Amino acid sequence: MESSKLLIALFIFQAFFFPFSSIHAAPASSKLFREYIGAEFNNVKFSEVPINPNVDFHFILSFAIDYTTSSSPSPTNGKFNIFWDSDNLSPSQVSSIKSERPNVKVALSLGGDSVGGGSAYFQPSSVNSWVQMQFLH
Repeated sequence: MESSKLLIALFIFQAFFFPFSSIHAAPASSKLFREYIGAEFNNVKFSEVPINPNVDFHFILSFAIDYTTSSSPSPTNGKFNIFWDSDNLSPSQVSSIKSERPNVKVALSLGGDSVGGGSAYFQPSSVNSWVQMQFLH
């Protein structure tokens, strides 16, 4: 779980400090496929997804949400918890699929619209406290 927290922190760090460094518009004739993965906890693995080597393939891990995972979820002011199948979609498995398939990229979806059957809202107490929380865990 600690390695998953590190993965989330690195994604957030990159988003705040390098927001436009790797954003490129895809050409109109681009061969690109994007897929949310892991949200349903149905034991899906990267290796089970047929990946065409001639297509840019983007997996989006879903979701990391700044809410508690308790039966009565509440906001955590930027302390993200993983709401995907981290047993099958771990940082080591991300590294593995990226090294095996150069056309694969993996992103992380921050936020979501519901947690535990209720709505999830982005509710930081302040921007500074929310950003600082990313470096505390």
